[in-house]
Amino acid sequence: MSVTIYEIAERADVSSSTVARVLRGDVKETQVRSATNANKIRKIAREMGYRPNRLARAFSRGKTYGIGLLYTDDAWIFEGVNMTVVNSLVRELQSRGYHLVFVPIDESNAWKDILLGGQIDGGLVFQELPGDVRNALDEKELPLVMLGDNSDPTVSQVVVDDFAGAYAATKHLGGLGHERIMLYVHDSIKPHCSIGERRRGFDKAMEDLGLASKASFLHSTEEDVIHCLQHGNSRPTGVICYSNLEATLLVHAMWQYGVSIPKDLSIIGFNDIFATKYMTPPLTTVGFDAERIGVYGARMVVEEIDGENTGGAPQVEVIKPKLIVRGSTARFR
Repeated sequence: MSVTIYEIAERADVSSSTVARVLRGDVKETQVRSATNANKIRKIAREMGYRPNRLARAFSRGKTYGIGLLYTDDAWIFEGVNMTVVNSLVRELQSRGYHLVFVPIDESNAWKDILLGGQIDGGLVFQELPGDVRNALDEKELPLVMLGDNSDPTVSQVVVDDFAGAYAATKHLGGLGHERIMLYVHDSIKPHCSIGERRRGFDKAMEDLGLASKASFLHSTEEDVIHCLQHGNSRPTGVICYSNLEATLLVHAMWQYGVSIPKDLSIIGFNDIFATKYMTPPLTTVGFDAERIGVYGARMVVEEIDGENTGGAPQVEVIKPKLIVRGSTARFR
């Protein structure tokens, strides 16, 4: 039989309301007496094997302390740099008394029970949501924060300045004497606002370098880009890859075909994951602080749940990227 707060109150010789406040963390403990009393109550609760009724607590306080991470494809959250973001989210939410709930948007429609059934207090998402899911969030008036995506200006966002990252990468290659420069996106990459932003930064840098006529953009399979890099006198001498996926494919393919990097071809990637510095050669890449995305996202959604975003307008936090120069780029000869 479970232990109740009334039994704890009787043993501690205090009121049940005092026990309830202590066990849910609603006491300041700024004075010695109150701190001592709170520690005594918690100690008795542990000794008696008390386990809080989380559903009852959520009902009484109007909160579940669950934040949903909504996704249509688990590759969005379990691969690449987003894994760092998710780990950061978990830690930051825990520090604020919340926990992360994974909410897959799939054919089972289990997300409806979670959203409409009141199992979460707010949501986080890496990409634009289907219309019915977005409508359900609005119906329940649940706060939503987008991570690394600016496709919905009506909600708060944490975004990376992809324009600036691509601009810096392109200027780096131009400064090394490269003129024929390509931006490459693999055809498996899912539609995302970052593709357009990186292309916009690339195009602007090529224009500023006076090389707009020599710029190329390829959104294709690796076979197509490999063919492009091997044939013709006007083939690119520098490639900026949308992500580490393209960079890894190209480095391996060029090694197979006897193309030396960076002697014959300079390559730049995006997203400074752990493996990039251990590639052969180490990859020049555009990196950013992925942990800050999680920290800011957790802070934003909790503030909106708690009504601390008094301005009412969506918040926007921009993460500045940094070009990390390693061994995969060199001066064109």
